[in-house]
Amino acid sequence: MNPIGSAYRTRHERGATLATHRHSAPYAALVLDGDYTEASLDGPLPCRPGTLVLHPAFHAHGDRFGGLGASAINIELAPGAFELAASAWEVHDLREVAEVFERCPQRLSELLACARPQAAPELPDWQGELLRGMAESEHEIAVLARGLGVSAEHASRALSRSYGMSPRALRREARWRHALQLLGGALPLAEVAAAAGFADQSHLHRIVVAHAGCTPARLRRQIKYVQDRRLAIAA
Repeated sequence: MNPIGSAYRTRHERGATLATHRHSAPYAALVLDGDYTEASLDGPLPCRPGTLVLHPAFHAHGDRFGGLGASAINIELAPGAFELAASAWEVHDLREVAEVFERCPQRLSELLACARPQAAPELPDWQGELLRGMAESEHEIAVLARGLGVSAEHASRALSRSYGMSPRALRREARWRHALQLLGGALPLAEVAAAAGFADQSHLHRIVVAHAGCTPARLRRQIKYVQDRRLAIAA
């Protein structure tokens, strides 16, 4: 887990919102004060003082800030630092960790070794079932929702509150993550597109360019480079 830049602070005012967005590089964010909820395909992450959030590259998320707003210290990390999902941790001593973040960000791995995973909020079982159904099938979202005993309107409102995106956007995000995972293997790009649920290779191309800023072939080379480096370091 190697930082590639200096730590920098961000501040958001009370009641502010950040629409769903993504960063091209993985990064870590340490919450200093206030509170906010980060919503993504991984569900809602309540963030409070002492929460350390790890974001993988190209992770899409939005933020809703509470009555006090919030400030955080952020560190950009080397590509390939994390998995596809974001995770949240509770640090042991906010003051000490904040000082290390700003002065010695290369010690991030040590900080994580002393942190504990933050428990995720409980959500109704049907929401997780619906997300899996949307990712794995071509059925209309309304049909999947009704099969779980939920109206399409209620499903749309509930998923938007929990995950920060509409059901259709969540389906696209799940397929993008699947494609990102498959690009680390040897499947031809046309087969990656089909396996991830895209209409065709051109559809995959458009999504990758929109989310990663490069073609699928170039992104695959970048992933391969990171994989080879990790193997060399492990050896």
